[in-house]
Amino acid sequence: MSKQLLILPITYKDNISQDDQNVVNKILSEYDIFYVEENSYDVLKKYISENVFDLVVYAYSNLVRDYKFIRVIKSLNLKTKLILLYPQISNIKAFKSIEHNVYDPIYQLLSQSSSMEISNCQLSDVVIVSSDEDKEILKSELSKVVVETSKNVLSKGVSPKEKSKCMVSIVMLTYNQLEDTKICVESLFKHTTDVNYELIFVDNGSTKDDTKTYLETLKTTHSNIKVIYNDENLGFACANNQGIEISEGEYVLLLNNDVILTDGWLDRMLQVAESDKRTGLVAPATNHASGRQVVVFDATADEDEEIQKFAKTTLSKNAGCWISVKRVIGFCMLIKREVLFKVGVLDEMFGPGGYEDYDYCMRVKQEGYDIVVATDVFVFHIGGKGYSSNNMNYSNLRSKNIELLIDKWTRNSLEIMEKLPDGI
Repeated sequence: MSKQLLILPITYKDNISQDDQNVVNKILSEYDIFYVEENSYDVLKKYISENVFDLVVYAYSNLVRDYKFIRVIKSLNLKTKLILLYPQISNIKAFKSIEHNVYDPIYQLLSQSSSMEISNCQLSDVVIVSSDEDKEILKSELSKVVVETSKNVLSKGVSPKEKSKCMVSIVMLTYNQLEDTKICVESLFKHTTDVNYELIFVDNGSTKDDTKTYLETLKTTHSNIKVIYNDENLGFACANNQGIEISEGEYVLLLNNDVILTDGWLDRMLQVAESDKRTGLVAPATNHASGRQVVVFDATADEDEEIQKFAKTTLSKNAGCWISVKRVIGFCMLIKREVLFKVGVLDEMFGPGGYEDYDYCMRVKQEGYDIVVATDVFVFHIGGKGYSSNNMNYSNLRSKNIELLIDKWTRNSLEIMEKLPDGI
């Protein structure tokens, strides 16, 4: 079994030209070949899962039609280098050649499909095209990917450059619950090994246990940890905003302290966010939330082996499956820095009780960003203990905040309607 793989559409099984074969031979030495058909998605997924490849070349891909294949390759094996050879970028060319009339349905269609083409190119490490024209089109869109022509590859060869790793600022709130915090932090250290991150704790006035002592110990033993101490519980929105204010990363990740993380969780979420400039917010699948993030999983927090096993099964089943949604729950929410610049931070009108995450998602969508659930990433969420263990009436707090949410967005809708010519 070779460590290199060439993927070809079945239509090219006996039709690859000698010139193209020369390009392949320049990139790959010994390699296996996999022929894809439209219905071979699951077969490829199984093949990639069972065989770890250092380098994969996907030739003649229709980037719009074959987007799942490309996502699967990158999602299943994060360290695998992917080269796209002669990808179809016809929609990008058409998009650049027409007048951008936003009311033109053809423009809208091209805009969506060309974005998908760019997204799939972003996932690759190298893109090799046939002409200088195609090279210039893609280079203007891609900043972190090597783009080269087949002619230059034949004369000089090509190799992926190491992509610069962006920094993620992980903001975690604490309010007593020391044991949950310890479990969460241990899982974070264990399963977040290939990402550049800083960890910012905001303690909301812990009094019952040794949480503050534990945080001070972490701070003195880890150079990438910062801690903010509040005298009282300021709530989810206000405390997270404090963490965001001192964060330095290109991304901010709001992370509850009652979660257990799994292998590759953050790297895969970043992969989703980096693939498309329109994606503003990314969240994982989980056992305890609401909406389309939820998957059925009955293990408890002390069954880490089962949690990790389920995460691997979820990855194998859903590799490359990302879904656009209207909202996600804020227990594990990755936000691009530019979104924070445009949308702002969480609304501090919401005290303990939730719905600040619903509000934030609505604001993100209002600014034209996509919200995406990476269903191939599973994060275990204990959920709900923070209120009961601290003698907080969750139901009453929840009722108060939903009234605030409804009132805010009803007023927003009325203000918009009043500015329209016909009032509708």
